[in-house]
Amino acid sequence: MLDIAVGRFAEETARDALRDQVSVLIADANAEGGAALVASLREHVSGGQPERFSYLVVTPGGDRLSAGLPDAVERIKGVASIHLPWDAKEDDVESDRIEVIVLTARARDGTFIAVGRDTYALAELRQWLHRLALWGGVALVLLALLCGIAAGAVLLRRLKSVTEAAERVMSGDLSERLPSLGIGLEFDDLADTLNAMLERLEAAMEALRQVSSDVAHDLRTPLTRLRNTLEDAQSAEETERDELITEAVLETDRLLEIFGALLRLAQIEGGASRRFTDVDLAAVAADVVDAYLPAADQAGWSLTLIVSQDVRVNGDPTMLAQVIASLVDNALTHGAPGQTLRVLVARAGADAELSVEDDGPGAPAEELKHLTRRFYRLDRSRHTDGSGLGLSMVAAIASLHGGTLSITNRLPGLAVALRIPLSPS
Repeated sequence: MLDIAVGRFAEETARDALRDQVSVLIADANAEGGAALVASLREHVSGGQPERFSYLVVTPGGDRLSAGLPDAVERIKGVASIHLPWDAKEDDVESDRIEVIVLTARARDGTFIAVGRDTYALAELRQWLHRLALWGGVALVLLALLCGIAAGAVLLRRLKSVTEAAERVMSGDLSERLPSLGIGLEFDDLADTLNAMLERLEAAMEALRQVSSDVAHDLRTPLTRLRNTLEDAQSAEETERDELITEAVLETDRLLEIFGALLRLAQIEGGASRRFTDVDLAAVAADVVDAYLPAADQAGWSLTLIVSQDVRVNGDPTMLAQVIASLVDNALTHGAPGQTLRVLVARAGADAELSVEDDGPGAPAEELKHLTRRFYRLDRSRHTDGSGLGLSMVAAIASLHGGTLSITNRLPGLAVALRIPLSPS
């Protein structure tokens, strides 16, 4: 398309030059007469300088100037394209003849004026443009092929690295991450999403291994006690057997309680029992505190509730009550009589904050981050009742509600705070 447009522009430029030249000659002929024009052109042509134009001028008086154009041009009216040497009777034109564009006109005195211009330069331009288009097209095709091959090689190499990483993941190396393809935002987002999935899978597998280890470690002792009790019952006197069997039943109940807590924890972490509604957190806290007041008074604790009005969240009321009950029960079980226990419900920006604080000894700073692990218990608490799953349950419920759980030393005392988003309503 470019060569056609440039060729047409060059041809139109040549025709404009012919029109300008003819206009000048007609103006001279009209001003001084055809004979004077012939004499002027003859002198101009005889100078021996190369001419861009060829001429044929014939006056009514018989004066004639032929400079490059044949006499047969007199039969042309207006503009025409001829080949030199030219015969007006010939219909066939040899391809090696010179093409000339001719423009004819007559002056007021009847003088015939014909001006011609060869198209050799125009033909050379067209030929050069054709070659440029041809070789340019070939070069573009080759460049496109090379770019396609290079892009394909890069893509295959990066896909191979992704495949190798995926094979390492399938072989059990969950710490492996997929590399970024770098060939588009969508592919990079896909790699980031898969890496995030791998991170969660790795964390889940690590948690599973930790749970398996904790279960094997923490259930070994009660199971061993149960077995010993049953063995003792086998060889005991009849008067002692009933007492040993009762002890074995209690030990079995404690084991069932632990397994029930583990099942409940798994359900919470899986979101299977999620039943969210609009909850008045202050009302839930008040109900739990009222239920624990008799036990707190009996243990010599001072249990108080401090609430802000209109603290509503979107959550499961049973789970939120279980959080408060677990934290209060934890403090009453592991603390010493005569201490103060506070349950606080308040707004904290766009969140609701539920915290349980005591003024006991707290916990070693290096162990705070381990308190939400399953079966984890402080050394001083190992002689007390409990399974070590209470804070794990609280952390799981906090995560299910899109919140966070923090445990800090108050010096003295320990503060466990749960923050979850306020209800949009």
